[in-house]
Amino acid sequence: MAFGKVIKLFLLDGSPNKRWICELSNWTGVAYKIPRNMIKESESRDELSSPGIYFLFGYDDDKEKPLIYVGEAENIIKRLKEHIAKKDNWNEVIAFISKDDNLNKAHIKYLEHEFHRIATEAGRYSIDNSNIPTKSTVSEADQAELEEFIYNAKILVNALGHKVFEKISDSNNQTQESQKLYHMKFVNGTAHCIQTTDGFVLLKGSKIHKESASSLDKGIKKKVEQSRAIGEIVDDTLQVDKIFASSSAAAAFAAGYSISGPQAWKSENGETLKSIESKKA
Repeated sequence: MAFGKVIKLFLLDGSPNKRWICELSNWTGVAYKIPRNMIKESESRDELSSPGIYFLFGYDDDKEKPLIYVGEAENIIKRLKEHIAKKDNWNEVIAFISKDDNLNKAHIKYLEHEFHRIATEAGRYSIDNSNIPTKSTVSEADQAELEEFIYNAKILVNALGHKVFEKISDSNNQTQESQKLYHMKFVNGTAHCIQTTDGFVLLKGSKIHKESASSLDKGIKKKVEQSRAIGEIVDDTLQVDKIFASSSAAAAFAAGYSISGPQAWKSENGETLKSIESKKA
């Protein structure tokens, strides 16, 4: 049984476009969401001189994906000032500290490694770290507390607008109906998708068209070409789950021509997505 969570948000400067402090009830962790251009103003906050974990967010123009850098520091604000001078590809940071000051160097190294691993496995963001962070050895008791820290921090990062630690397949509401599998047959084979709370996910293993028709949207065509270039499509087969805002975009990506997703995607018993959704209305 899932339980509700209470998240406390404080707009430090009275504006949603500036600094946020975010807390989860009955947890000692605190998240600070700070725009890059407000790092200087944050130097006066003594708590940001504490040890912690932080995530720099930006955009990878080459891969056309959001970007994350996972880091740790024994003095968060000092490290962020260093990143201002050395890294220009990020525009905001979410940093976590502990209100009871119980994070030491081994703890934050453990957290850095685990968050890097989770973000890499999720595959939603381009990872800006040049090396895989070293995982420190901690006691069994400390590990249990750190895993709880990770669980809670993931909730807050998601709530603050970044699903970087959530696998596409995990974004689905866990109901049987929402997990319905759809199929679409076309000349090059069969594609498969599911509908999630984020959109329509074209599933790994789906067949992808060999050549694009002139009717294919230029944006979709560019996505296909890029996916082939970075190895997401090999031998006309999708190697990763890929999310789309609409069923038609997912269908066009697979088929290679403009197509109505609600009509093209069908359930196991042959019922169209359009028919299924009309019953829910």
